[in-house]
Amino acid sequence: MYSIGIDIGTTNCKLCVFELPSLKLVDSVAFQTPKVISEYGSDFDITSLYKQLEKAIITLIGSSSQAQNVKNIVIASVGESGVLINEKGEVVGPAITWYDTRTKKNVAEINQKFTDDELYAITGIPVHSNYSLTKILWIRKNIDLDIDKVKWLCIAEYMAYKLTDVKRAEPSLASRTLVYDLKNHCWSQKIASAFALNHLFCDLVQSGKNIAKLKPALAQKLNCSQSIMVSIGGHDHMCGSIAAELKPGEILNSTGTTEGLLLLRNQANFDNGFLDSHLSNGQYVIDDLYTLYASLPSAGYSIEWFKRSFSVSDDEFNQLIDSLLGKLTDLPYLKANLSIFIPHLRGSGPPKRNIDAKGLWYGFDENSTLSNILLAVFQGLCFELKNTLTTIEQLTASYHPIIKVIGAAAKNPLWLQLKADILGREIISCNIKEAVCKGAVMLAGYQNHYIDKNSDKQSDNYLVRYIPNLQINHYYNSVFKHYYQPFFDLKNRLEFQSKKDNKDESVSML
Repeated sequence: MYSIGIDIGTTNCKLCVFELPSLKLVDSVAFQTPKVISEYGSDFDITSLYKQLEKAIITLIGSSSQAQNVKNIVIASVGESGVLINEKGEVVGPAITWYDTRTKKNVAEINQKFTDDELYAITGIPVHSNYSLTKILWIRKNIDLDIDKVKWLCIAEYMAYKLTDVKRAEPSLASRTLVYDLKNHCWSQKIASAFALNHLFCDLVQSGKNIAKLKPALAQKLNCSQSIMVSIGGHDHMCGSIAAELKPGEILNSTGTTEGLLLLRNQANFDNGFLDSHLSNGQYVIDDLYTLYASLPSAGYSIEWFKRSFSVSDDEFNQLIDSLLGKLTDLPYLKANLSIFIPHLRGSGPPKRNIDAKGLWYGFDENSTLSNILLAVFQGLCFELKNTLTTIEQLTASYHPIIKVIGAAAKNPLWLQLKADILGREIISCNIKEAVCKGAVMLAGYQNHYIDKNSDKQSDNYLVRYIPNLQINHYYNSVFKHYYQPFFDLKNRLEFQSKKDNKDESVSML
């Protein structure tokens, strides 16, 4: 039998067919996540997204010689983004991308009713314009609608609805809305009532648990007599951690357009120190665990920015990677070509989260080559990760000598060795084919008893270990202390002062 895992990412969407219970990847389809740029900002093209998704499902199942043996479809997606749908199931308003900044003004609206401390004590996440509540408030203000006659669904939840006609919410995605009561595992009536959103949110369903059969109209298109079940896997980074077999006490570096550090915890952390460092708690997708999560918004995006800005093709990029690999232990080369890149291209993540933060570059000159610049990009991403890792370990009184990596970085030996050298930790590359899709399939398999959780073990063939070079690590520690951290602190002070000045100026004009 087979299961189809779907990963709706910021940049790409992937659909993968896995054989059960072996979890062998037998087929896949991918397409770019469609977006539109409006006068307001960046939106997911939700209509085109579903059309391409349905077409890909039909292609995958139609091309399978075992179509009658497909047991279920499980969907994971980015968090925060979603849609409002009316009683007819029609989308009302835009599907605002998670990173779009138009919702900054809605943060002030939220803070008129709740302090940051009050919201963190309920939801476990710091107030930020990325979260769903700000998008809901923006749509209500700018689109003609009756808020009592619409429902909110995050992206994966909406796609599950389109496949089944059943509306359900999933806890790990609900954790990213700013309306989920993390302590009581339910929607917060206090927050929903404060914004007159009492009827907006759908009933919660367990992550990965089948919610309904594929709707008859789509089943007919598939010419499949066997009932295919549909489930919501949840937040993409959390599903990917299932494939990496993350355990409490371990830390996962999940990489893609963004980059995250994920820890599993037996309880959530609501202390002010976690709030002040902008760390996000959440509901994990299995085993009644919580997540502690820090997202850096411009990881893979920084690499795409480099390729686009300098017109570097994929082949040229791979050649640059190869040319730099041999220089990672060349200390004179590293010192002679020192540059500092702070990768805040889409704002900054923890510990000093600021949606208005800008990137900073120091150290390049007329002789800088593409190789020098690319090396600085990767070094900057690793220094940024070190900053966040240090904060997490200080707050949790923990130390992680080993870090698991999944996603785009797991295929990049330059990035992986730099992580080892700059973080000073052993890096385990879990080069799992389509980790998010596989993790979602594993989760649904466990929850619906298609596979035995205790019998599925990841093969060591996926794992490659990267050990830090102690001499190079010593050098990078000095760079971090004497260059990166001072530039980071200076930039942070200037940006927050600018933010304060702009706020004061706005108030004086009222």
